[in-house]
Amino acid sequence: MKYLKFIIAFSITLIHTQVIAQTFRIPAEWEHHEKVWLTWFGQERRDSTSCRVIEALQPNVKLSLNVESDSMKTVAINYMTNYKIDVSKIEFINDAYIDFYTRDYVFFVKDQNDKLQIVCFDYSCYGTFPDINGIPMPAEERKFGQWDERLAKQLNLPSINSQYVFEGGGIEANGKGTLLIIKQMAIQRNPNKSILEIEDELKRTLGARKIIWLEDGLIEDRHFPNSGPFYKNYFGGGANMHIDELCRFVDESTVLLLYISLQDKNKSPVDSLNYPMLEANFKILQNATTADGKKLKIIRIPIPEIEDLKYTTTIEESDSIRFKDFGFKTGDSIYRIPAASYCNYFISNKVVLIQKYWEPGMSDTQKQKDEEVKKIFTKLFPDREVIQIYSRTVNRGGGGIHCMTHELPFSKN
Repeated sequence: MKYLKFIIAFSITLIHTQVIAQTFRIPAEWEHHEKVWLTWFGQERRDSTSCRVIEALQPNVKLSLNVESDSMKTVAINYMTNYKIDVSKIEFINDAYIDFYTRDYVFFVKDQNDKLQIVCFDYSCYGTFPDINGIPMPAEERKFGQWDERLAKQLNLPSINSQYVFEGGGIEANGKGTLLIIKQMAIQRNPNKSILEIEDELKRTLGARKIIWLEDGLIEDRHFPNSGPFYKNYFGGGANMHIDELCRFVDESTVLLLYISLQDKNKSPVDSLNYPMLEANFKILQNATTADGKKLKIIRIPIPEIEDLKYTTTIEESDSIRFKDFGFKTGDSIYRIPAASYCNYFISNKVVLIQKYWEPGMSDTQKQKDEEVKKIFTKLFPDREVIQIYSRTVNRGGGGIHCMTHELPFSKN
């Protein structure tokens, strides 16, 4: 009997040890990439930016380009002939249900044997169904959120399924188990779950060892009911509180956080609303440590000049009904604020792609900010080429260079 009890106890210990040994982690973005995915949009406004991104990445990493159809593939190939792109080296993948912002639909994790798995979270179109739109998600829209499932089959990778809702741009990882997440985003996506329950699920699925919870996100990066304004006639349209617009890791214990100076906080109502949030998050980061107990080094980088980047739209008769409930009428002007942020950068093999904004007609201050940010990144990544890419055309759609790219981490699979 004692021998039987010993065997049972030993078996339980062995099982527990095996569970611990199967710890996952999200690879850091600066680790080696096997390839990078992008999706062709089929509109000049974004396609020109996509080509600049492809030009910058192609010399150092394999590329897969998702296209909606064979006809769109032909259009993409013809368009890319105007750029320094070798289309013969691009893998084209036909899938009508892959969004332009590939970042948000797939999570890769590695086990202790350096093998990959895909985590398949649930999908709510950035928290808009049903919470903001007030209706169930259409079946066609749901197919976009199932790219992770299709990719797991294509790559022959095991998957970890979850009924919780998260997007790739909403979680920032240092590669060693520390995650940065905006708390209000996690709650909005998972309204019936407590923070403790959310943490437990992220430990199970992503191998989180420490979560640093930041408060709120950029005001222009939040969704409001019926896509309404966040201030008077100012409308946003970002991904609804994504961390990659606000705060990012550049190494295991160094983070970049956006900054608005005290003297500049009243230059735009957008800056006035974002200033207290940024300073509150700065204090959180000052008191935070990584999962390994390291204090964070915080580097502040500026926010672009919002008043230079906003788009002015005049309400036409055909749109008057939509804006009537917000107090606007035909002929009124509204401002659209793009998801513009220097934090939306992408680190890949031998390069770092960062966003730039200045163009003729904008303020000298905006030009100075572009130059300042490039100097910061060049100092942070001495072994990588820092490439600036004009990105406002993509920002208008709610994301940026980080959102439109997704790396396949190198693994032993």
